[in-house]
Amino acid sequence: MPQVFLGVGSNTDREKYIRAGLEAIAKSFGWRQRSRIFRSESVGFSGSDFYNLVVEVETSRSVTEVLAECKRIEQQNGRVPESAKYSPRTLDIDVLLYDDVIRAQQPQLPRAEILENAFVLWPLAEIAGDLLHPVLEVSYQQLWEQYQASNKQAPQQLEPLENTGWLEG
Repeated sequence: MPQVFLGVGSNTDREKYIRAGLEAIAKSFGWRQRSRIFRSESVGFSGSDFYNLVVEVETSRSVTEVLAECKRIEQQNGRVPESAKYSPRTLDIDVLLYDDVIRAQQPQLPRAEILENAFVLWPLAEIAGDLLHPVLEVSYQQLWEQYQASNKQAPQQLEPLENTGWLEG
């Protein structure tokens, strides 16, 4: 089975939509693990903080089938198709990695955001630290350490949430 990692985020009624998204992901795919939930500032627009995490799932579906299912789950949870890239989200699910697949077309794999955004890289390093980026052939833990070192002047504000009892409830 392919090793698939999904980025999950919300900045609108965050607890409700993160919980609903994770439940739908668990029903649609085989569940392996998830990172902690992180709070981060909005990137690219002024808005409420996001909750973000990374989930590893197991599936025999193709990349395009995984993407289609993620879009279906988003829309079931109030996401407007073709909404602006930098705008509030009820639920955002991105395919970050699909095994070692490298592709330039949609969905781009590995997703470029992995290297650009702390809210993707830190949770990915948390659950897949020893896994190698298929292009760079460097572990996600090493990439996270490099990211932290190179962004000391203007780091993205990111904080792990310690109290996520609402997620279990």
